[in-house]
Amino acid sequence: MKRYVWSKERGLRCLKPDASLDSYRAKYPSAIQTSQPPPTETTLKRWHDNGGCKAVDGCWVEPDGICTHGCPAWLMALGWI
Repeated sequence: MKRYVWSKERGLRCLKPDASLDSYRAKYPSAIQTSQPPPTETTLKRWHDNGGCKAVDGCWVEPDGICTHGCPAWLMALGWI
């Protein structure tokens, strides 16, 4: 199973199978494990049509928003906005 992380320094990345989140955070302190794999294009369009978007940590935000935890909307994290 792939594990995805997002950090302010590097954006969205897929962790290598042998890498731990702690070791990744040692290099990139803002790294968090995302709440889900990156959403599909269809899901992103549906969210946008509903007037919002999930952030990489699962919070519901504006399509170009950042949640109270400092995580961007998936549309921003993936470079769509």
